[in-house]
Amino acid sequence: MDIESDLISSNTKAKVGLLSHTLVPSPIIQWILPARLRGKHQNDVVFVGERSLQIKEAVSGVHLEGVTSKSDFDAYIMAAKVINVSTELPWEAQMKLGASSATTDATSKVENDLPPQILLLSLASKELVFLYYSNAHGQFIHHHRPLPNDVSTFERFGRNIAVEPRSRAVAVSASCDYFGVFMLKKPPILQSQMLQNQLEPIAEERFFRVDGDIIFMEFLYPKSDDGGKVILLLLVAQEHTTHAICYEWDANEPLRQASPRVTKKLLPVEDRLPTMLIPLTKTSSFMLITTTSMAVYRSRLDPRRPPSRYPLPVPDRESQRSPLWTRWARPLRNWIYNQKHDDIYLCREDGRIFYLGIGNDGEVETQTHLGQLCCDVDAAFDILDIGHEGGDLLLAAGNTGDGGLFVQKARDHPRCVQKFMNWTPVTDSVLVKSSNRKPSEVDVAGDRLFVCSASSFARGAIVELRHGIEAQIGLAVSLEELSGTRDIWTMLDGANGGVHVLISDPVSSVLLYLSANFGEEICAVDEVDCGLDFGAQTLAAGCTASGVVIQVTNQAIHLGATAESVSSFRFHYDAGQSIAIAAVDEESSLIAVAVRVQHETHLHLKRLTTAANQLQLSDVGHSLKIPYEPVCIFIESFDTACFVFIGTGNGKILVYRVEESAVQFLIEKSVDVGNVDDISKAIDSITTVSAAPEGLRKENLLLCGLRSGILVSFELVFDSHSANSSIAIQQTSSQRLGHTPVRVQSRAKLTLLTCGQGFWQASCIQNGGKPDCTLQKIWITDQNNPAYHPKNVFGFSIANIVNSDVDALSDTLFCIADGQLLICTLDRDAKTVPRRIDLPGSATKLAYSQYLKSLIVAYTQTEYDTESDPIRRFTRPRIEFVDPDSQHAVLDPLEPHTEDEPVPWRPQGAAGEKISCILEWTPRKGDEEYHFIVIGTSRKNQAEQGRVIFLQTMRDFSTPSRVECHVKHIHKFEQPVYSIAPYGGFTLMVSTGREIVPLEPKISDSRGIRAARFPVLSPALSMTIQEPYIYMSTARESLMILRVSDDKLTLHAHDRQKLDGLSHVHIGGEQNLVLASSRGGRVSILSESGVTESYKMMPAALCEAHLPSSVSKLSLGTKPSPVSSHSQVFYGTTMNGTVHRFMTLAENEWRLLRLLQNLCVRDPVICPFTPRRTRLRSPVGNDPLEFQPSQMHIDGDILSRLVMRGPECLARMLATGEFHTLSTPETGCPQAIRDRFSELSRELLGDDEGSSAVEMVMGWLKRCLHVEL
Repeated sequence: MDIESDLISSNTKAKVGLLSHTLVPSPIIQWILPARLRGKHQNDVVFVGERSLQIKEAVSGVHLEGVTSKSDFDAYIMAAKVINVSTELPWEAQMKLGASSATTDATSKVENDLPPQILLLSLASKELVFLYYSNAHGQFIHHHRPLPNDVSTFERFGRNIAVEPRSRAVAVSASCDYFGVFMLKKPPILQSQMLQNQLEPIAEERFFRVDGDIIFMEFLYPKSDDGGKVILLLLVAQEHTTHAICYEWDANEPLRQASPRVTKKLLPVEDRLPTMLIPLTKTSSFMLITTTSMAVYRSRLDPRRPPSRYPLPVPDRESQRSPLWTRWARPLRNWIYNQKHDDIYLCREDGRIFYLGIGNDGEVETQTHLGQLCCDVDAAFDILDIGHEGGDLLLAAGNTGDGGLFVQKARDHPRCVQKFMNWTPVTDSVLVKSSNRKPSEVDVAGDRLFVCSASSFARGAIVELRHGIEAQIGLAVSLEELSGTRDIWTMLDGANGGVHVLISDPVSSVLLYLSANFGEEICAVDEVDCGLDFGAQTLAAGCTASGVVIQVTNQAIHLGATAESVSSFRFHYDAGQSIAIAAVDEESSLIAVAVRVQHETHLHLKRLTTAANQLQLSDVGHSLKIPYEPVCIFIESFDTACFVFIGTGNGKILVYRVEESAVQFLIEKSVDVGNVDDISKAIDSITTVSAAPEGLRKENLLLCGLRSGILVSFELVFDSHSANSSIAIQQTSSQRLGHTPVRVQSRAKLTLLTCGQGFWQASCIQNGGKPDCTLQKIWITDQNNPAYHPKNVFGFSIANIVNSDVDALSDTLFCIADGQLLICTLDRDAKTVPRRIDLPGSATKLAYSQYLKSLIVAYTQTEYDTESDPIRRFTRPRIEFVDPDSQHAVLDPLEPHTEDEPVPWRPQGAAGEKISCILEWTPRKGDEEYHFIVIGTSRKNQAEQGRVIFLQTMRDFSTPSRVECHVKHIHKFEQPVYSIAPYGGFTLMVSTGREIVPLEPKISDSRGIRAARFPVLSPALSMTIQEPYIYMSTARESLMILRVSDDKLTLHAHDRQKLDGLSHVHIGGEQNLVLASSRGGRVSILSESGVTESYKMMPAALCEAHLPSSVSKLSLGTKPSPVSSHSQVFYGTTMNGTVHRFMTLAENEWRLLRLLQNLCVRDPVICPFTPRRTRLRSPVGNDPLEFQPSQMHIDGDILSRLVMRGPECLARMLATGEFHTLSTPETGCPQAIRDRFSELSRELLGDDEGSSAVEMVMGWLKRCLHVEL
């Protein structure tokens, strides 16, 4: 539906829409390419995923840090290569020129800052994309070239791409029959284009046809005396033979007039299906890697020289597997070495790496086994083009298991220094729903999403998918002697670059010093040396720019100097006085304390000064009486003045203005938490958070953390024209975070807060034209223990540490958790932060027991009988109970254990048996309740191919963390069991073979339903119950609904389309809706309306979403929808690790979102790869008034790009007339579109005098698309 279609459409029938949004993108990394796409001085690496790419920069020597990403291709990426466009002469030529500086003189400074490389992608939408990143404009600059449309989609034009070694040409091929060659413009021309933020690299093109399947395609290196030649090699398979075909032409001739010299050679049978083709830099040779050997073909396809064959290295002959050699990479070496050598890294899919030394004539001279990477490598493998202490930096990733950055030194094993988490393939998922059902607790606990993953090498895992800001532990220091530690302050040592860390518990304090390089050593500072008091609790602390450490205890203010030329100082209060609360402002050297004297409390302000190398404290004005019991205090300097905020025990906020020599009370404000008498309004902590959006005035919020677990935010408005710098405070929102005190602090321009087990970063955003507070979870991770997560964070602080590698400040988090001081690197942006519990096998099914509060996972393990000939392999399924909060991997039952306590017994299936479903079943009979874990299995070679196993489980009373279980009963079926669902109190509906069979225990009083059967045309892969109906997703007939009546199973309704069903969720409502997913990425909303006894076919889908990947599991969420109160939230997981969120839409919500989506689709900034014909087409008058189901789907990923760009982008799109011409009036004039937008926004959101419609809509849209997991 286009914009004008929405303008004129009027349909009285209520519509149901569906908003989809990607919460967790797929972690699959297809390629890792060192490519300096931003500039020659940045060590960039491009991670290419399935539909997106991310640029990371190598910092601190051996760490990759995310810089930017691009995910608006709207198509799968089929291939990726790097093209060199630098105008600098190659390294070899520079060496020959010696000391000549002509090249340097001819290159301007601006050109030196240009990227020396661009990226080439081929998309499944049949187009090539050339791109680089412009630092000046902060965006990607791209050029895309559509590929021929007359090639069938199944032939996948763009599956193979190759780049000529001197970046003079690129070649693109389909999977068979077709390939094209594109000659590129010379680097100086491309650099001049890039200076103008343009890119049109193609000079000419030509397409060729070849009969057969194109297995590989690569350019060969020309010989030194054939520098003007371009040599393209293709391996083409036809029937049972494979030919190597070589095309050779002169690069200086026009491509269309050139007559390529074609050489064809039949490959030997042993080289017919190679796994790799490697162009060698010597004598225009290439190497073929097969499953059994390596073969080097020299001098292109010289028929006079047979290939040199070498056996593949086999370091583990005892292994029962036969992994393939899948990836290769060429290390960076100096020019002199490269004249006589061509070294190659070979990598096997199980992570084994070898080093090949190839001589000047193309012969393999050395083979060295280097060790094994701790990951599967079947996708990405490359070498970072920067040296590291005499070693190579290897980058590897696979479709299963983690990837990583490895340091490979000579004669040493590879060492992993950074991991790239991967949780694919996802075989099952479960949503652990919040146990809080009260409306007042709805915001406290959210849903937790767990997935289980398989692996080709028995490295499965349970992964909790979370979203937020990652804080990765770099150093952990035990604090056993300070078990009660609750406060922490960090202070930078400006002279030496280190950090002072002051830690305090209720009775003492400790000052630690961490050196600048953050080594393993951390030392305690002596009390005498620093001039502080370690025998008392620290209430506040700070460090001034001159290096003076300020410590406030309950009786004194201590000033400790880090410089030897300045002596320490302390100010003691009288015996009858004590400090209740205190705050230190490091920037202004201001100290605020609330001093309690008998039954009164007074506010004292002091300023630190230095005279004659002596530290002094001078009073700022007179003390002021505080009318209420103070609990917390905070100092903040704004543009207009400096203010002191005090939070009290009765929920009052007191604001004071600080002048040079006076303090003035301004206003008093109360927090509003509703008309609830039993909620404490005591303000436990107080701070500010600010934001300065581009082009907008600076916004400031005051955040108050209450002891009752509520966070309250206030807008701060200043009157800069007032003589006394007046301030106004207005409450904007309140949200419950838990039931324990909310502790909020601002350090180094970051605002963090904790409540219970939650840890967040707060930000100030524009919401409907007004400032509001948004929270992002902080997840602390440990690379050495992927299952780790702290139970509680008791104290935290932030320090800006200077990073010499990037010449910038990096945020370092210091926090206290689990009896340790954790020093973490805090990411700047939110992302997916997985937590992984490793399994000793490949996971297949996952469930959650509410009764046991435990995950139940089914995984398979493979054992080998090496004594038999041939070797026999046995793969058996196992069941394990896993605590969702477990911080350790699951123990391998096949390995011996050193623990004193025996490992609990766990059920094990027969060899070849597969567990198809797991569920918790709690039948009740009178006052008695029975608890079972029911497991459905399938076997191939037994007479009874299906089993239903009943397990009785319970927690061990002596060790509550252990779960004991035993088999209670086994029921066998002739056919495999696919799914099970509980019906009523004592019945299980079992899908076995092509039949639905009720199963009841003997203790059941019912007898009639046991004999009921219902045949189905294909197995029911998933079943749910809404009595008296049974909903089934079948393998070939999509959704079917059965009815239980009169002890019979009868067909109630079925989908009119025969699709490969996967999963479904019952929605209900007036139209009796069902959300169903099927293969091919289809997600549909179906309705049972109109179904009768005589007409069982359901109406056409009300809405259909066509996603890039099939949703294998749908789950209903418990959190309320951000769209509206009537909307429902669902989660969908796919095998490639993507998690989608779905929300139902009412008609008015759908119409507004559809208008926004249409505006985005035709905008070249938000959707740069939308074909121009799609932007301009207007089917008004051709489309029926009843919209197609696919038009009822709203793509939240497109709308999220609009949210990133803010209200200004939407205002621009509403005002543009680019797509409206007199010849195409049906596209809608800008005024008509604005009027329609105002009408829809007013109908949905109402009017607000203080905000424009654009700001209100953008605020609502931002809430709808906010990611929270």
